Amino acid sequence: MSRQVSAARRYFLDLRPDRRRPLVVVCGGEERVRADYVVARDDFPYCCVEFVAAGRGHLTLAGRTEALGPGSVFSYGPGFGHEIRTARRQRLRKYYVDFVGTEALGRLRAARLEPGRHLAVSRPHEIGGVFDLLQQCGLAQSAHSQALCTQLLGVLLTKISESAVPPGSAAEAGYGTFSRFRQFLTHGRERLLSVEQGAREFGITPAYACRLFRRHGERSPYQFLLAQRMALAADLLAHDGLQVRQAAARLGFPDVSQFSRAFKRVAGVSPRAFRRRA
Repeated sequence: MSRQVSAARRYFLDLRPDRRRPLVVVCGGEERVRADYVVARDDFPYCCVEFVAAGRGHLTLAGRTEALGPGSVFSYGPGFGHEIRTARRQRLRKYYVDFVGTEALGRLRAARLEPGRHLAVSRPHEIGGVFDLLQQCGLAQSAHSQALCTQLLGVLLTKISESAVPPGSAAEAGYGTFSRFRQFLTHGRERLLSVEQGAREFGITPAYACRLFRRHGERSPYQFLLAQRMALAADLLAHDGLQVRQAAARLGFPDVSQFSRAFKRVAGVSPRAFRRRA
């Protein structure tokens, strides 16, 4: 483990694992690295999968040097020297999980992530979500932590296999556009009345916006924007103390009834009932 980190959350489950078992999670964690972060190893005792959640850097692995960015996933293990280096102005934030067992290499190969392999994933938020669950279960240090982390490791590898794309491919570039557009919708949720308006201002067509969400998202852009706008409406009603008609006007709805239908579609209750409970 590198000491060149500004923040870290790590869990340790079994530092003397029985390698005769099918799969054993040894340890894992999340690291936010310093600007001088460089890890150079000639060998490593466990199979390891690392995932870049944010930042930029470079990876030298299996004789190749490749760029790292959000959505990068790579694997190494015994006999695989590697070097990981962060970009100084875009420091890496990454997750890792170390494991061993008779099924370890087979699981990695099935995920197209055998040691020495680097790829990208088209839905990084999903991979990050599984890593967050690994963190939660590992840090709990309960009697069930090993079993839960082992099962989640299988989920992680399957999700990686499902969403793997070659680094630098059109699919990876498409995720970047999707991520920026989703952020644009989130930041503009108060004033954006439709996906068409958002796509036009962002500089893409509504049809392309729908394709991006179909490929990379869990819902349509319409559903995403509506959920974002109603989340803001809930804040306005519960925390800012606005009346229903005031919240509707703030979000640009032409009348209260249309706002109420939209709110109930997302929240399951009317805005008036929500405000009484808040």
